[in-house]
Amino acid sequence: MNLKELKKIQEEVLNKQKEYKAAIMVCAGTGCVAAGSLSLKDLFDKEIKKRGLENDYLVVPTGCNGFCAKGPIVVIQPEGIFYQKVGDENISEIIESLLEGKTVEKLLFKDNEKQAIPLMKDIKFFAKQELIALKNKGIINPESIDDAIAHGGYQSFAKALEMKSSDIISEIIRSGIRGRGGGGFPAGIKWESVKKAADSKEQEPYVICNADEGDPGAFMDRSIVEADPHSIIEGMTIGGLALGAEEGFIYIRKEYPLALERLEIAIKQAREKGMLGENIFDSKFSFNIHIHRGAGAFVCGESSALMTSMSGLAGEPKAKYVHSSESGYRDHPTVLNNVETWANIPSIIEKGAKWF
Repeated sequence: MNLKELKKIQEEVLNKQKEYKAAIMVCAGTGCVAAGSLSLKDLFDKEIKKRGLENDYLVVPTGCNGFCAKGPIVVIQPEGIFYQKVGDENISEIIESLLEGKTVEKLLFKDNEKQAIPLMKDIKFFAKQELIALKNKGIINPESIDDAIAHGGYQSFAKALEMKSSDIISEIIRSGIRGRGGGGFPAGIKWESVKKAADSKEQEPYVICNADEGDPGAFMDRSIVEADPHSIIEGMTIGGLALGAEEGFIYIRKEYPLALERLEIAIKQAREKGMLGENIFDSKFSFNIHIHRGAGAFVCGESSALMTSMSGLAGEPKAKYVHSSESGYRDHPTVLNNVETWANIPSIIEKGAKWF
């Protein structure tokens, strides 16, 4: 795989999608899945096939839209028609509405004045959102690397390959991005410290993504993994390139089965496409990502406890005077950032620190 092939995949997928009259985007985030959206997706497929409309309408399972209380959610693209609390009994009338160029009013979101709002972008909950880490949520199939590529996936990494490692790190520093896991430490400064330590100690650094997320009711990381796992893989790969690392690890809690499954699929697809493994993009850079499942301990969301757990020991925190940037996983210099931080990295490289 190289940049030329990447662009070819992007063009082919986008052209294929243009052949359809509309896409039926069925939310397949955990909230909607719990409300039965996977069976809803299957029934849409069956009804579309039954009516001989396979060449006209595409049914796509997506990540979480962030409005779980209204699930199952179905969005009709490219218009962005937003349907809430969709049941099996609504499938035929949604398809009929597509054929007739109408909307199913009873399924539309209604504001406090009970006014129906057809378009997702006009709903106040969504109207002022500026998406970065979740820019692909609801518009790609998270289990399709081609979908991710069609919406810009891995192009930031291709750009990073043309940069010096010091320039990548400088860009992350200038962006001002801080760790999104709670500590808020500047990510670029952490990367710079790890790079210096690895060079001075002549040790291979490691790159880790913390997807443990144990805070009650906190599902931002889970939502990103479920919606666009390739953004995390790309961010970590850029980090590995900047630091000279060859191995990355994603520590994810066992209680996130859907997120775990999508990560496994995404990593497998990335390896098959040459986005991970040896000589990525025909370069001299090689990088692999492995998944480590957490055991459900809240404390393992803390960085040193997480790395201790990864080493096969009890997940207990270490004294903070030992910095993981100097002696982390396997006593090697280690960058550990959380899911949201890694998912922001491709956009920073793509659009620049000043934009971010």
